[in-house]
Amino acid sequence: MKNLLRSILGILVVIVCIKVFALFVFLCYIGFFVPESPNPLESIEDKIEQVEKKERVLTENEKELEKKSTEKDWDEVDKDSNK
Repeated sequence: MKNLLRSILGILVVIVCIKVFALFVFLCYIGFFVPESPNPLESIEDKIEQVEKKERVLTENEKELEKKSTEKDWDEVDKDSNK
């Protein structure tokens, strides 16, 4: 009877060890192969860089037109807020 219990206990220990090892392998897989979501701050910085590059490409005339359009937009906002 004791030999039977010891053999069952040995089998259970082996099964638990196999499950622990499988869990370890699974966690390593997740750590190495599952990509992390991009940092929101980095994506914002990338967008800012793209806008700065776009502004560098504009000619002087285009920059002036863009400045006038934003001033016009702000003037309209000011008029709406003064009501």
